[in-house]
Formats: sequence, structure tokens, C-alpha cells
Amino acid sequence: MLSQPKSKILVTGSEAAARRAGDADRKAKKRKQQGSVDKRQREQHQQPQQQLQRQEDGRQEHDKAKKKKLSWQALLSAFRRLGLPSTSMPETWLQFNHLGRLLRNKRVIQVTYKILNGALSVTDKDGRKRSRVLLSAYMMTMCPREVFQDMHGAEEQQLLASAKRVLQHFEQIVQSQEDHLGSASKLAFEQCWNGYYALFESWKSKDMKQLVANMSAYCIELVRLKQTLGKQGEEEGVSEQLDQQILQVKDRIRKVGGPSALEHLTQVEQALNQPTETAGSPRPSSVPPSPTPRPERSLGQDEPPSISTEQLNRLLGGYAPVSGITNQQLAHEIIIDPDFKLQRQASDAEAKTLEQQVRKIATQAFFDAVEDDIKNGLPENSLPTLLGDIRQRLLGLVRSGSSLHTQISEALDVALIEQQTKQKIFDLDANLQYVLQVMRQICAPVRDEAIEKIGHTANSVHQLRAILEMLDEMALDLGNFRLRSLRPHLIPVAVEYERSKFGEALAKGEVGLAKTRTWLQAAKERRTEVANERNPENVPSGSSDPSTEAVFEEAFISLLTSPEIVSATWCPETVLLDVERITRYQNEMQSITIVAALVMLAKNFGHLGDLNTLAAKLFVMLEDGATTIDNLALEIERSVRVTDEQRRPIIRAMVDKTVSHSDTVYSLLMRRVASVVRTQLNTGKFATREVLASYGLECVRKTLEQLCVRVMVLGRHHLQVYSPWYNEMLVNDNDD
Repeated sequence: MLSQPKSKILVTGSEAAARRAGDADRKAKKRKQQGSVDKRQREQHQQPQQQLQRQEDGRQEHDKAKKKKLSWQALLSAFRRLGLPSTSMPETWLQFNHLGRLLRNKRVIQVTYKILNGALSVTDKDGRKRSRVLLSAYMMTMCPREVFQDMHGAEEQQLLASAKRVLQHFEQIVQSQEDHLGSASKLAFEQCWNGYYALFESWKSKDMKQLVANMSAYCIELVRLKQTLGKQGEEEGVSEQLDQQILQVKDRIRKVGGPSALEHLTQVEQALNQPTETAGSPRPSSVPPSPTPRPERSLGQDEPPSISTEQLNRLLGGYAPVSGITNQQLAHEIIIDPDFKLQRQASDAEAKTLEQQVRKIATQAFFDAVEDDIKNGLPENSLPTLLGDIRQRLLGLVRSGSSLHTQISEALDVALIEQQTKQKIFDLDANLQYVLQVMRQICAPVRDEAIEKIGHTANSVHQLRAILEMLDEMALDLGNFRLRSLRPHLIPVAVEYERSKFGEALAKGEVGLAKTRTWLQAAKERRTEVANERNPENVPSGSSDPSTEAVFEEAFISLLTSPEIVSATWCPETVLLDVERITRYQNEMQSITIVAALVMLAKNFGHLGDLNTLAAKLFVMLEDGATTIDNLALEIERSVRVTDEQRRPIIRAMVDKTVSHSDTVYSLLMRRVASVVRTQLNTGKFATREVLASYGLECVRKTLEQLCVRVMVLGRHHLQVYSPWYNEMLVNDNDD
């Protein structure tokens, strides 16, 4: 069989290409169709899963919303369990130390900032800072005296009012039972918060600067005290303790004021440690002023290292000749009165006693003799002794071993002065100018003007006398500075020191306890009588004997309210150190009572003006020894605008009875004043405005509060010191 020709079964190149393209199209179409089928199958398979996922997401969102509602209420419940006091219930308020510890609790800060974040709709990193700012409002509201340097200042009063408002809004939020915070409540709180936060930041910035200044000044005082003590301080171990305290204060300055504050302090310290060689060189002008004492200003600060009783005796002993009082009395004054200062004897203008008059005449006669010696060409008779006295006083005011100490010793060489005066070549004016230059360098800035005035005195003998008097003042300045620096070291050991001193006096028979025993027994009997009157049915209520603290409070208040001025001849032996102070407190309580009674009298007669202004005027009049009953009566008449002549004798008679303490209203108000003082002594808290208003004492609030604080400090310290003897006497009395 013949085969077909090859040309019949072969195809051209173009036909093959067309066939391949057709095959590719068919395959692509088939894949596309298959892909569509697969997609529909996948969608059909995935549709139930997507629906299930959407349903699951919806359930989760619902659960989250429900959980969020539950967590808000849980937060509020957690806050209510923290035990924070309520601003609307003063009975829940805590004392400064206890409140401070509670507000620093991490749990309190954490819960508070979470609630704040929800109330302010914020979630930034400043939540904990805002929490602390809010919690500070509790401290301001409940312990303003401890928080503010001047709680009556305009800025402080504005901040205090804002703190109270923000706490009221905040407490409304935490007491709410709603599952969420309403927009109206949120807006009200946010507005109140913004105002408070701005005021707080402004006050904090000012307060921080003052705090740094105070700490820097205190650190400088410690450095100066260390320099002044010199080798004596090193031998007694005080210098090492001062070094530790200086480091502690510097660390606090760095934390509060930053490195710049510490650099400034270091510069001042270097200036103090490296005195200039020239006597006339200016003092460092950047030394900060001495801080005002503020007991219990802040918590958590390190206590200064304590010193032993023996070391304290040595440190106090140097002031006895200047102060004229014992070490025990000096230590007591430093503790009770932060503003205590050593005082000079009465000046010439105040000299009244025969001894003072004699001293004045003798001094004048001495300087008249010096002037005669100079006029007669015999300066060697008195000038070497006088300049030697000046030399010793100057050396006592500078640090031993310093370049200035050496310079003064060489410049005022007494042996050389004696030779020069005998040879009639001594230049008195030049030496006096040198002394004044040294005095300008080492004196307190407040003395600069007086020293300049001495320098312009024409008479050299008058200059000598003025220099000696000014050196006395400078010695007091230095003594008071040292005492102020000593106070932090004295506080930790003050109670034990006074107690040991009193015990020594008892052991030597220098003092007894008979008057103290009688004093306490009378107070105990009064307390027992009051308790029996309140329990006429004799219902058993545990121990029938009042506590030592209760008996002491009764006894202490009885001294302050006694119509008889407290005298060293009859007062309890344990209060002998405070006879003069208690007498002042007696006078203050009487003045407060008289003013309150007179204001009440004016009010009853139709006074329409400002009662506080009238009270302030009456206080000033009572302080003036020249004020008479007629003056007081006339002031009351003016304040009520008496037009009826028949009423004038009535007012005059009532004023007379009030001032003489024979009026019923006076007696009532004195009991109320005593009640306020007793409450402060017992609780540490001053009476509220509502209580004062109900007592008729609102117009004397400021003066009464100041007195209450002083009485509380004295009373509590006194009880701590003498409680061992009080306990023993009362226990023995119970056994009898």
C-alpha cells in the first residue's frame, strides 16, 4: 500500500502557533471555571464560621461592657474600704502623722488614680501624680497648720477652699451607687479639679522654693555650728554627728531642688570654709536667711543624730554666764519656745532697780576716766586693757584656727599696744577702724547699719563704748544662732534630760513633791466628783479612778484658770520652770474672756458693725497698761452708738463687772475658753467654727487658737517629763 505523501500530513508553523493559543485559552477558561466553583464552595463553607465569629465578637463586646460596669462599682467599693476620713464628718479626721501614713499607702494611691482616670476620662502616665495631688487635699483640709507656713495667707486660703470643694465633689462620686459616672457629674468634677490643680501647682512651686531655702539655711547653720565648736566638738563626737546630718540635709535638698540647688549650697559652704585674708572683705551675700521653725512640717525626714546627756551639759554650759539661767531651764526654754532667744540685761533706758542704776553710774564713770586719760596724755592707763577686752571678744566670735582668728591675734597685740601707748605713738583711730572692719565682716547683716553709725562717731571714747556694746549684741547673735542649731539635737533627748535633772534635784533634797501631790489630789477629787454627778445611780463602768492623763489635764487647766496669779511660793514643784510662762497664759485667757464678754455685751446692745474689728481693738486696748474701765466703756458706747443717756451707766457697770471677773457672763465664757483649751490639750485639735460660734468665742478665734497651741506644747512636754512621779503619786494614793 502506497503511503500518503508527507506534505499532506504536515502543518505550517503559523497553524501550530494558533492551535497552541487555542489550547491555552481553553485551559485558562477551565481553570477559571474550576476557581469559581472552588470559591463558591469556600464561601459556602466559610459563611457559617463568619456568622459564628460575629456572634462571638458581639458576646465578647457585651461581656466587656458588662465587666466595665462592674469594675467601676468595684473600684468605688474598694475606695470606700480604704478607711479614708470624710470631709463632712470631722469626727473621722485623723491626726497629721496617722493621716500622712494612710495617704502614702500604695493601695490608696492606686485605687484613687484609677477612679480619677475614670472621672476625668484620661489614661496618661500622670495618673499617680494626680492621685497624690488629690490626696494632698485631705492633708490641707484636716491639718492646715502642719501643711501651710501661713495658713491665713490669701493664696493658702484660696487653695484650702478649693481643696475642700474638690473633696466634696470627689466624695459624691465615690458614694454614688450608679454603674457609671454621669456626664453632668463628670463635668462638675472636672471644672472643680482643674481649678484646684492649677492652684496646687502654683502653691507647690512657691512652697518648694521656700522649703529648699529653709533646708539650705539650716545646712549652713550646721556648718557654722561645726566650725564654732571646733576641737571641742571633735573631742565630744558632735562634729561627726553634724557631718552625718549635713549629708542628710544635702540629700534632701538634691531630691527637692535638684542639682542646681545643691551647687548653690556648695558655693556658700566653700565661702564659709575659706574665709578671706582681708578683714574688710565683704561677706558672701548669697547665704540664705535662717528658716522659721515649723514643727512637724513633713513626715519621713531623718531625725538628727542624738547626743548624750553629758555632751548636752557641756554644750549648754557655755550659755549659762550669758543667759543667767541653769542648763535645765535653758534646755526647757529651747524645747518649749522655738523662738526663744538669749536677752541682754535691761538697757540703760530701762534701768529701774538700784543694782542697774549703780551699774549705769559705774560704767559712765569708767568711760569718763578713759576720756580724761586720753586728754591728759596717759592712754597707757586704760587703752591696753580696753583693747585687750575687745580683742578677746572678737576672737570669741570667730572660729579658732582660722586665718581671721590668727589675723586678729596679731593685729591687736596687747603687749605691742602697751609699748606704743607708753611711747605716745599709738594710733587709736586706726585700730578702731580695723576693729570696725572685722565687725562688719563677721556680724549679722542686721547689724551693718549700726556698725556704720559707730564708724561715723567723732569721739573715740564714745566709739569704744559703742563697740563694746555692739560686741555684746554680736555675742548674743552668735549664742542664739548656736542655740537654734542645737535645738534639733536637743529634741530627741529633751524629755530624758529634764527628767534626769529633776531626779538629781530630788535626790539632793533641793526640791520636794509635797505641793505637787496636793495639786494632783485636788484635781483627782474634782474629776471624781464630776464622774459621780454624771452617774447618780452608781452604775458600774470599770475602773472608777481617772487616768493620770485625765488628772493632769484637770490640774493643768486649773492653774491656767486660777483667779490667783501663779507664784513660785505656792505652785507645784514640777512647774517651777514655767511660772512666768503660765502667768502669761493666765493673762491671755483672761484677756480672751474679757474681749469675748465685751463683744457679747456690745452685740446685745445693738452693735451692727464688724465684731471682729471691735475685738481686735479691744485686745490692743487691754495690752496698753494705761487703759481704764472708762476707756473700755466708752469704746463699747461708740460701737453701739448709745444715744440714751440712761444706758451709759448700765454699760459702764457691766464693763466694770466684766473686767473685775465678777460677772456671770465672764464666768461662763471663762469655762468655755477653758473647755476649748482642754480639748486641744487632749486631742490636739482646735474647736470647729460651729463650736466657737455656739460658745460665743468666734470673734476671738485667732488669739484663742494661738494660745491653745502653746498650751498643748507645754502641757504634753510637761506630762512626758514628770509622768513617772505623777503615776507613782496617784498609784500610792489609790493604795491608801
